[in-house]
Amino acid sequence: MSFEQDPFRFQIGNLQAKVMENVLDSVLDAKVNYSMTEVTELDVNIFDTAFHFGANNYFRVTNDVYYTTKAISGFDEREDGVSIRYKTLLMEIAEVRVSQSQGFNPIWNIKCRTKAIQQMKRDKNPGAISSSSGTAYVKAAAKKYGLEFVGEETSKSVKINKASGDTAADSVWTVLGNLASAAKFKLFEADGTLYFASMKWLLHKWGTKSIVVTVEKKNTTTGQKEKKDVVRKFIPLVPGRVGKDFELMSLPEMHKSDNDPMESDGTAVIARMNGTSLRPGMTVFVDGIPSFVGYYLINSVDYDELSPNPVSISFMTPERDPKDVVQLPIGPIFTATGDQVGPGVLIPFLEEGITVQEIGPPFPQYRGN
Repeated sequence: MSFEQDPFRFQIGNLQAKVMENVLDSVLDAKVNYSMTEVTELDVNIFDTAFHFGANNYFRVTNDVYYTTKAISGFDEREDGVSIRYKTLLMEIAEVRVSQSQGFNPIWNIKCRTKAIQQMKRDKNPGAISSSSGTAYVKAAAKKYGLEFVGEETSKSVKINKASGDTAADSVWTVLGNLASAAKFKLFEADGTLYFASMKWLLHKWGTKSIVVTVEKKNTTTGQKEKKDVVRKFIPLVPGRVGKDFELMSLPEMHKSDNDPMESDGTAVIARMNGTSLRPGMTVFVDGIPSFVGYYLINSVDYDELSPNPVSISFMTPERDPKDVVQLPIGPIFTATGDQVGPGVLIPFLEEGITVQEIGPPFPQYRGN
């Protein structure tokens, strides 16, 4: 089975002291979450006989964690196809809980997050990172903490708030988050890479298949429209041979509303074999569902380790500015109810026990525009 081919690799310890311990025999279960609004998170439950681990400080907050995962081709991959590579991530314990098991011995729940991001949150000297632009600052911060970087250029500048009164100084991560909000970008980390870009920019950048399409774009220098061939990369979420690499376990659940009729979102359950290599920021193509056919960006991925269960993903169309939202037409106006008498008249009659017969058409009358 696929989960046996990819065994769970997990260690806890202290890298500075060069001590990393394998505690797999005591791991009860583990869940992995990737999100376009968060960082990589590993949630693990560990059985601790007679508090052996606890007494030896295995689960101290900030302790180092090694977790090995697998990923598919990245932004720099030009060839089509599913190219699997294994990556060992450096994480740290960010949260700890302990509770009693069914017997006497305790169960520890630890949440592990990417160590570089946790260190950025503790770094209260963001001014030490020099840069020439907002994007350059994010790239420099990523480099300082050992992260790879994928980003879009922005004209927004970096703003750093120093400690004042009851207000604490900004951390590096707070500065990055504020910059992303100002630029209307997404800021997230996955598998040791920091992403800083708009959803529109990310669309079609990352996938296992590609097509070349000709589009018309306006030349900012001449003002003339020019035709240009562009590559669109995507992962097909479709039944049959085309979608066999990421097999759907059921029909994707899709949704849209009148808040923005041009935006849609959905969820899907994918076979585990390659599904565990999906990441936020990847483009998927949904087909076979009327009114929902199109390209979407993955915004979260969840799966269990030590389990044959499939992978759950959610995806959505790129967010748009309110000014770009296409409003639905008002449409023809009808009466709001088929009750021709109305409650103000009907209730007193009912209180007297008098039967009231409704006179008029059974459906709301059309009033026109």
